[in-house]
Amino acid sequence: MSKKLFPSQQADETIYLVVREHWVYLTLKILVWVFFAAALILFNRLGHNYLPNLYEGSFGPITLLFTQVYTLFLTLALFVIFVIYYLNIQVITNLRIVDIDQIGLFSHTVSELHIDKIEDVTSQTNGVLGTIFDYGDVYVQTAGTVDRFEFCNVPNPAGIEKIILDLYEQVHPPDNAHH
Repeated sequence: MSKKLFPSQQADETIYLVVREHWVYLTLKILVWVFFAAALILFNRLGHNYLPNLYEGSFGPITLLFTQVYTLFLTLALFVIFVIYYLNIQVITNLRIVDIDQIGLFSHTVSELHIDKIEDVTSQTNGVLGTIFDYGDVYVQTAGTVDRFEFCNVPNPAGIEKIILDLYEQVHPPDNAHH
């Protein structure tokens, strides 16, 4: 028996694609984290030379506590960045599209869209980075309660659009009977 990728996955369901946010967005988030980590390193290295009073007397323990709490938050932030990146996925199967959104550490939303309910699929690439690194958004329009599924900042949006449209055509073959 194979491992299930999401709770409602059926035994006969074939997974065509599992999509996460493009690595460029993960890199941008990590670069912001690096900025805050560098601020701590600079504070620790330059603070002793230029602000020695912060490390002496009654301010010493407070400064030490601040840097330790800041380090703890930095570590937690890096963990959260990775967990949210790893757990936010879109799964495209032969039967449906499943969007798993991790919202913080303790909350997630799972939305499903059956392939036969699709009305329109659109892919969009914006900006220089999106064009160079081939990432963008994919919108899947439906007639259901969820107006459209959005896959934001995913790699190869045109390829994802093609896979979804090909799966839709397998469910609803074009009418070529009159040729």
